[in-house]
Amino acid sequence: MVSSYIYSLEPYVIVLYLFHTVISLVLAIVLSAFTATRFKRESEAILARDARRLKEVSYRGYIYRKLFNVSLHKNNRVTNIIFIFLLNFAMPVIGYAISAWITWYLKNVTYEKRVSNTNILNLDEFGVSFLKVERIFGEGSMIDLMNSKYAPRSKKLKALSSLSASLTPANLRIIKTTLSSTDDEIRMFGYATINKAEKSLSLKINKYLEIYKEEQENGATRDQAREADAAKELATLYWEMVYTELSHESLKGGFLKEIKKYIKIAKKYYVPKSHSLQEKLDDTENEFEIALEKEQNDSAKNELTVAHRHKMKEIKDRLLKYNDVTTKLYVLMGKVYMNENNYERAITEFTVAQELYEGSSSFILPYLAEIQFLTGNYSIVHAIMSRSEALSLNATLHPIVEQWKSS
Repeated sequence: MVSSYIYSLEPYVIVLYLFHTVISLVLAIVLSAFTATRFKRESEAILARDARRLKEVSYRGYIYRKLFNVSLHKNNRVTNIIFIFLLNFAMPVIGYAISAWITWYLKNVTYEKRVSNTNILNLDEFGVSFLKVERIFGEGSMIDLMNSKYAPRSKKLKALSSLSASLTPANLRIIKTTLSSTDDEIRMFGYATINKAEKSLSLKINKYLEIYKEEQENGATRDQAREADAAKELATLYWEMVYTELSHESLKGGFLKEIKKYIKIAKKYYVPKSHSLQEKLDDTENEFEIALEKEQNDSAKNELTVAHRHKMKEIKDRLLKYNDVTTKLYVLMGKVYMNENNYERAITEFTVAQELYEGSSSFILPYLAEIQFLTGNYSIVHAIMSRSEALSLNATLHPIVEQWKSS
């Protein structure tokens, strides 16, 4: 039927069709070469995506898969040639002009760079006034992201996930702002994070409360070391509840009382232990010196020295262990007094902690500096910041230390 139609045409029509077909094909090949320079033809991402798509249609027919393979990414050379050829062939003469214009446009077109509205700073206002900037989270504007109506949910969830990995007071304050969010998913995520943190602390508190009560019920036969350890852990956990602001403001006063109560109980065990071990250390040293003076045999002296070193090391290790715990108890009590604005007693606790701690007590100095700053003793703050080189190694405190040094 097709062949009979072709034979019925005039010879010049057939020539025109052939001529038009050749021109369309030549234009398609030439113009597709120009469009290939405009867009990236292949990349690892494109090839991986194409391979995945081909795998998804592997169950389809052979012809379908071949056509699908040709039409995968937008700058496939075969696809471009077929498109331009069909465009030219379908619209003689007019198609030539259209395909030429499309090729020119694709090669020369430029796109306007768009800056997304982050809802953080409006640079246009800098000419007349400077915006008030509040840094709640520290670096960045996480709080603005959470409160933004235009920020995508996926970004908010990703930010919440990163915040939940470290539940500091600053992070928890941001998470708490999501509890009033109109987005159910964001609100539930925030609630779940806070609930998980509260539950984790509550379980730990209940665990050590049971241990403490169990030893209390044992009366005279109770294990004092186990009781003191439970009291120490309870004081730390109750402080974490206050410090992370997980507890309601109305419960804060009660928690602070519990912290002081358990610190005092723990101190009754650990402080005498530290003192007795220090006395034992001194007595052991004196006994060794006396025994060494009495001994005349060099071999016996060496044996005595070796035995003394082992004994001293054992006592020192135990002393360091108890001193470390006692130091933490004094520091924790100092934090409680600072929270209650009882600065005199806080200084006393921190000073005792400094005397007990064997190593560098630079971690105590920021609390003392803060108290002196709050009480207006700026010269003492300057002295603390200037004399302690270890504080400069702390990335968080370094800018503050340098500012005070230069003041």
